[in-house]
Amino acid sequence: MIKEYMTHDHRECDNLYAPLEEALSAGDFEKALELFVPFKRAMLKHFAMEEEVLFPKMEEFMGGGEGPIYVMKMEHSQIRSIIDQLGEAIENKNQQKALGLGETFMIMTQQHNMKEEQILYTMAEQLPIDKEKTLEEMKKVEAS
Repeated sequence: MIKEYMTHDHRECDNLYAPLEEALSAGDFEKALELFVPFKRAMLKHFAMEEEVLFPKMEEFMGGGEGPIYVMKMEHSQIRSIIDQLGEAIENKNQQKALGLGETFMIMTQQHNMKEEQILYTMAEQLPIDKEKTLEEMKKVEAS
């Protein structure tokens, strides 16, 4: 339930990035900036759903510390930074930098998503958390 929803949300974020990358490749910065806004909002909402709802619920059973959730939060922070730098590169019409950051974003995000989908979401499904309630709460989260 949680795994399917969040995996689908990963794909939605990917689908928002693809046309942004096309606009950057074409050097269409006006369109890139237009596409960047919903892309960034979707990414931040995804992170917020995990950080504000899913991770705390999981930590109730797993504890905090430097386990997989800690690693995911660190990666969120790194990806957020890349997204911010990407936005600046688009605003500055720096195509080469934007495409480079986009490539870094894609590599990091694909690896990150794989870890979440294969490990973290599977763990969430196995923990005794109220999955329906957790999913409802996650859907209500706004991008931070």
